[in-house]
Amino acid sequence: MRFARLIAWLAFSLTLAAQTLKIVRPVISQSEDGPPLESGLMFQPGDAVFFSFQVENYKAGPVGRVELTGHVQAFDPKGTPLAPIDEEVIGTTLSEEDKDWKPKLRSQLQIPSIAPPGSYKIKFDVVDQQTHQTAAGELDFPVGGKGVEPGDSLVIRNLGFYRTQDDESALKTVAYRPGDMLWVRFDVTGYKYGEQNSIDVAYDVAVLAPGGRQLFAQENAAVEKSQAFYPQPWVPGAFNLSLQSNMNLGTYTLVITAHDSVGKQTAVTRADFRVE
Repeated sequence: MRFARLIAWLAFSLTLAAQTLKIVRPVISQSEDGPPLESGLMFQPGDAVFFSFQVENYKAGPVGRVELTGHVQAFDPKGTPLAPIDEEVIGTTLSEEDKDWKPKLRSQLQIPSIAPPGSYKIKFDVVDQQTHQTAAGELDFPVGGKGVEPGDSLVIRNLGFYRTQDDESALKTVAYRPGDMLWVRFDVTGYKYGEQNSIDVAYDVAVLAPGGRQLFAQENAAVEKSQAFYPQPWVPGAFNLSLQSNMNLGTYTLVITAHDSVGKQTAVTRADFRVE
């Protein structure tokens, strides 16, 4: 008798397992319905990410009706969502020939153009609206690119001088000749956010002669006012200066002053360059 009860219990458990809603074959790809991202490859800021998964053990109603709702959302390495939850709905009626059909839910995600590198995460789920069962999962994917160390308060980081606009590495010896074009790149971070992650960041530029006299100044050389669902982690800055052909030789000082209007903060950084 006990053996018969055990067999019945196992049969009941297997039936329940067979009817439990299940997510299968979650795939992160570089194209719609493309192959999984290869090991060693990574996405870059600004890239589109294509995600899909299939569903098993859903209920087909008396006339073959299927009603599924899926949710997908991506998060950066700190757990900040990149965009609102993407909801996908499947509502269809199956014929007898479709009894082995596995619904596929698809979502296209966009990595922000300014985003930190690291391990990102997609969280996803599906709800069978007829049985009210839910299945969920998570999948990680790598994002490369440059990172900027966060700041507790407004700060200018990664200031570098460059020979041309397209140079990837900053000059190790910061020296120019009279008449040269001087290129500068840097990042501003540590600013505060307003409503809807709005930011209002600007910077001034000044150049001081070897004796400290101000040769050039431009207030609000660039202003970044924006708002977005994803909080922009830093503001990249870039500009160029044309050195006069009759410029005296010596060591000059570049002064950059950043302003955060939302957080009412100011940050100043100085860097020397030589004309020789």
